[in-house]
Amino acid sequence: MAAADDLTVRARLLDEPSLWCWEISEAKSGRIVETSWSSEWMAYDSPDEALAAGQRRLAELTGRSPS
Repeated sequence: MAAADDLTVRARLLDEPSLWCWEISEAKSGRIVETSWSSEWMAYDSPDEALAAGQRRLAELTGRSPS
C-alpha cells in the first residue's frame, strides 16, 4: 500500500470527447499509477467532479480518508 505523500491526484482534460478524467501519479517521478480513463473508461463532466473521484480512489489505495 502506498503512502498518500508518495502519490498525487489531478484532473486532466481528455482531447475527445472533451470530458475530464483523474490521474494518480507518483509525486517524485511523475509516473502515472492509475487513471479513470485507462483503468475504468470513466470520464467526468467537470474537473471538480473528476478530482473528487480521484481523491476517493487515492484514499482507497492509501487507506486514508479523502481530503
